[in-house]
Amino acid sequence: MPPAIRPATHQDIPLLVQARLEFLRALGHSFSPDELPAANHQIERFLSEHLDRDIFAWIAIDGETIAAAGFLHIYQVMWQSAAPEGQFGRIINILTWPEFRHQGLARAIMQALIQKARKLNLRYIDLDASPEGQPLYESLGFRLLNAPTPRCGSPSKTSNTFCHPSRAYLVRSRSN
Repeated sequence: MPPAIRPATHQDIPLLVQARLEFLRALGHSFSPDELPAANHQIERFLSEHLDRDIFAWIAIDGETIAAAGFLHIYQVMWQSAAPEGQFGRIINILTWPEFRHQGLARAIMQALIQKARKLNLRYIDLDASPEGQPLYESLGFRLLNAPTPRCGSPSKTSNTFCHPSRAYLVRSRSN
């Protein structure tokens, strides 16, 4: 039986903490023995305060084992043409554990997050993509932005201080 995909609840926070830490490890972060308990505590506290308020998560569960996870973070902003209602969404930390890859879990989680963004009437959602993830995101209607962004600066900028060169900035508008 394939893993079940569902919205995460407060009871799932330990699994979400595990997902966040594993995502950071996948990006190359290694935790010192002193850093790991503090990171674990801060992530747990953050999720306890924000889950189902301004951050939403979906998980794929195989029995008691987490197979995949993803988050939609809602940001409140001052008026701008891209977010006239004063908010937009950012998809973060899409992760499928290696033994569960190529089963459509990331796609199913992304579709659930996009649906949640629609229910919240978000004008747009964005994300950063690894080269491996970019085809999935493009197939779901995200498009690469070639314009300067506050996070990444000008596309011709030689410094990668604000934007890692292996990631693409993508956005999906409500009309998609």
